[in-house]
Amino acid sequence: MKLIPYTYSSQRRTEKIIHTVRVLMEGTQIWTEPEISTDPLENALKPNGIIAKVTGQEGDLHYFKVDTKQTDLESMYDYKECEATTDMLCWNTFHIITDLKGSPWIDIPNQQSFLRTILKAHYVE
Repeated sequence: MKLIPYTYSSQRRTEKIIHTVRVLMEGTQIWTEPEISTDPLENALKPNGIIAKVTGQEGDLHYFKVDTKQTDLESMYDYKECEATTDMLCWNTFHIITDLKGSPWIDIPNQQSFLRTILKAHYVE
């Protein structure tokens, strides 16, 4: 099972919107929990101190929007503090720029297609 806990925010700047998505990953890879087959929210996120709500599922990818008020994000590692090859959980930050209609100015790479799903959950094309 692959878990994608994330935070989302956006800022409008003149003719564009800057979307900031932070994803909790194992180094630079999607968080994988092979031992968990049911209720990843209760069996993986909560034991790691993450309070979130389910926002969707695509195949074996499970998306969770993290409650930033109830989750102590400061106690977790940022990607700058982790090695790329680590299996430690750390927050990776992505910035996506779209026009006002929600179309990305630069294509999102296929290996980061999970970002498209997160943006769609927040009404961005």
